[in-house]
Amino acid sequence: MFPRPFDYARPDSVDEALAALAANPGARPLAGGQSLVPMMSLGLAAPDLLVDLARLPLAGSENGGGSVRLGALTRHRELERSAELAARAPLASEAARFIGNPRVRNRGTLGGSLSHADPASELGTVALAYGGQAVIAGAGGERTVDLDEFFAGFFETAVGAGELLTAVELDVPGAGSGHGFHEVAGRADDFATAAAAAVLTLDGTGAACATVRLALAGVGDRPLRVEAGEAVCAGAAIDAPLLGRLADAVADAVSPEDDAFISAGYRKRVAGACAARAVESAWTRAREAA
Repeated sequence: MFPRPFDYARPDSVDEALAALAANPGARPLAGGQSLVPMMSLGLAAPDLLVDLARLPLAGSENGGGSVRLGALTRHRELERSAELAARAPLASEAARFIGNPRVRNRGTLGGSLSHADPASELGTVALAYGGQAVIAGAGGERTVDLDEFFAGFFETAVGAGELLTAVELDVPGAGSGHGFHEVAGRADDFATAAAAAVLTLDGTGAACATVRLALAGVGDRPLRVEAGEAVCAGAAIDAPLLGRLADAVADAVSPEDDAFISAGYRKRVAGACAARAVESAWTRAREAA
């Protein structure tokens, strides 16, 4: 199947891109195109105008105290392979390895993935596990949205019509913290049956978890933060019995749907197992770094 005809614009600045989007309500921004182009080929999206963002200066990263700012056009491959980004936001680097295949990772972008808001998005879990702010540009200037409020539903976000996600500012913890990511999929390159990301910080003694942020993909209408699982870990040492309770709490907290290939019950159990393994990895790394 071929996409229907469309117009094409390639602006040189964010302001030009916003103007093009505002002038045509049927316009769609094009970042890496790894989600939008297949949807167009299948007839699931039919924009009147594609606004190509490739020339915009929205890639790269910078530190900001306890946060790291990642530009929306930072490609998955850079997240995966850059030693500098791995040092600044190691969870993003680890999760990026699970996205699609090398072709997808070479073209796909952080901002494109978050704005597309696929429920199985690996980078959606990264955003929620770190927390922080999404930076959104529009006709009235920039605004920020808490990442906990960014995902609004199935393929829906806080980015409104005529707006662009330009960056995310992740709250990256310092010493005494660790990260973990675990994903289960039917085959390599498949969408996740379930995936979990965790960022854990030790208490002052180094013998217990002070806080953990835990996020899941593949088990709802959006990437989800699971506070019921976080509560199991707070103030406790992470051991095998606790991880069992965590897996049960996560399975009870999510409500996935059956599909043609996977039952909701199986997906719940996988989500619990992924959460337990992600938290265990985060705990181990935090203790090693302490």
